[in-house]
Amino acid sequence: MKKVLVLGGGRIGAAIAKNLSVDHEVTLADLSINHLSHLSPHCQLVAANACDDQVLSDLVEPFDLVVGALPSLLGFDRLRALIELKKNIVDISFFAEDALALNQLAKTNGVTALVDFGLAPGISNLYAGHFVAQYDQVDSFACKVGGVPVERLKPFEYKAPFAPLDVIEEYTRPARMKRMGEEIILPAMSEIESLYFKGVGHMEAFNTDGLRSLLQTVDIPTMAEKTVRYNGHAGFIQKLIDAGFFKAEHRDATAKVLLEQWQFAENEPDLTVMEISATGIKNGQATAETFQLIDHYDHENNISSMARTTGFTCAAGVRLALSHDDLPCGVIPPELIGQNKTWFDQIFAELAQHNIKITPQ
Repeated sequence: MKKVLVLGGGRIGAAIAKNLSVDHEVTLADLSINHLSHLSPHCQLVAANACDDQVLSDLVEPFDLVVGALPSLLGFDRLRALIELKKNIVDISFFAEDALALNQLAKTNGVTALVDFGLAPGISNLYAGHFVAQYDQVDSFACKVGGVPVERLKPFEYKAPFAPLDVIEEYTRPARMKRMGEEIILPAMSEIESLYFKGVGHMEAFNTDGLRSLLQTVDIPTMAEKTVRYNGHAGFIQKLIDAGFFKAEHRDATAKVLLEQWQFAENEPDLTVMEISATGIKNGQATAETFQLIDHYDHENNISSMARTTGFTCAAGVRLALSHDDLPCGVIPPELIGQNKTWFDQIFAELAQHNIKITPQ
């Protein structure tokens, strides 16, 4: 039984810790552990400031692997610190910085760092890598993904499983895409399109900056990533943007208001949807494939869909890293894992055990 340290006790970090405790010795560390008492039967809880280098060094010493589930503003710096401490890591902090900038540092220190190992980025990247490995040539790839509350309440018809500031960043950061081999930059929330998920209905998808490492690691000439919400959400948010509520000088105040509006109630059900598509040449034939994921709140275990799809993917990445000595050293985004069929199949076999399934359309 391997020893795993999870840094960050939010909803997703807690889900990861509980999932891994089934077959590993898990410690969950957070600045405060008062809200985590329900996990005490499953793992050890430690109150610690992971931003303190000496505290972090002492904390991680006995562990075989560390999971980074920290707020995005802390993620890159703590990833670098963990690499310097020569600890293998699976990270889902989703920071704005380029994780691949630490690739050489990881190689020098003999560290394997799986990054962005969640839903999107994460599952989407795994499929992008899988397409690259399975196709003779991939011409296009697109991922459209989002998490929403089951109950639609005006005016937003949305609640956030992450900090509102992170959502504001998603809604305002220019979206990097690729078209016909050229990297282009489009406004966030532009090019709204409609798509359909059975049992959920029609929803809207708009451009966001979610391709991340895919822009550097795979040779696919046309790529796009879009965020999915209930119809009308983008238009309402655009009015707030136009009115200046998301300007830098107003963001903190806006985030405080949105925190009240976007906070999930305890045990409030959510759902997650994703559509992944690719076109190209496969086995000498023109091919187009589309896959969808529709996942719901787990009422039996009181785990949100977003925590399931993000956290359980991360946990599968942890088990992969601990069970395969042949994983390379360096910073490894999921698309590189997806190009290995054995690793890809292991991840999705584990997710299927939790009824998280990506089905062809």
